[in-house]
Amino acid sequence: MNTSNTVVSPLTRGEAFTLSALADFFMACYQGRDPSFGNRLSFVVQQLGHKVASEIDADDVDYFLDALRARGKLFNQGGNKKGGQIIATHKPLADATINRYRCTFQSVLSWARRKRLMPKTWTNPVAETQRMPEDNARSRYLSEAEYERLLKTSRVSSWPKLNLLIMLAVTTGARRGTLMNLQWKDVNLDEGRAFCARTKNGEPFILVLMPDVLQELKRFSGKSKPEDLVFCGKYPTKPMNFNKTWENALADAQIEGVVFHTLRHTHASWLARRGEPLLAIADSLGHKSLAMTKRYSHLCVDSRAEMLNRIFSQLRD
Repeated sequence: MNTSNTVVSPLTRGEAFTLSALADFFMACYQGRDPSFGNRLSFVVQQLGHKVASEIDADDVDYFLDALRARGKLFNQGGNKKGGQIIATHKPLADATINRYRCTFQSVLSWARRKRLMPKTWTNPVAETQRMPEDNARSRYLSEAEYERLLKTSRVSSWPKLNLLIMLAVTTGARRGTLMNLQWKDVNLDEGRAFCARTKNGEPFILVLMPDVLQELKRFSGKSKPEDLVFCGKYPTKPMNFNKTWENALADAQIEGVVFHTLRHTHASWLARRGEPLLAIADSLGHKSLAMTKRYSHLCVDSRAEMLNRIFSQLRD
């Protein structure tokens, strides 16, 4: 990230600029008084600077936060003197510190939206993640009881497709952007599959549609054209802004501490708790590596213990 007085070229909407370029432009305009803001933003850029800013999603935010936790506190080997070597201690950061990094990232992206630099349908991905809970190694996910309550309230939502969207998110683990860009031509109701030509990773992906999801899809498929979005708003080619109906459903179900991205965590967490290996979970989520999937490894412990007891008890017999 450029922190010098070098002139930075302005950015424009429609341009596929990276987060690094956005950070440079932001700091060139920054008039705040927080002396640590630039340092916090620099760490974000180290992790995600190469990505196109408007394509960053909640998984990327989680990746950045995980990297921050792994780095831990910093230590200046030169004491309080300037120019001393700064090293990572890997000692745990306070929740408040992690939240400040998160807020730094969120404020830069929100600033870009106010400057009309982001696409019109863009939503801030940091808002799709939670502020750090007391146990930073855990991801919030729905219990089965919470899921049932949420389905019950979403069925009477003012937006008829909210129930379908929630079921699809939990049973496929697909990202919000993937689901909201899904067109009817991508859905094969006979085979129970949905083809996603463009995902966050830039690779095609096939969603497996469960029977109850298929039943709901068939209810809405009749009058739609192939190019229409499955989850459209007023206009068939524009995605629905469902934030208000989503929040109402959560409130009616008496569920707190949940954002839409929690449904993706729910998908992965339920698979982990039922003994599915991390490699299978990574495949279901569309992760290219196990780095992001390891956040669910603690949920596999009980099933792993059951497996070990079963195998080694047989050896003792």
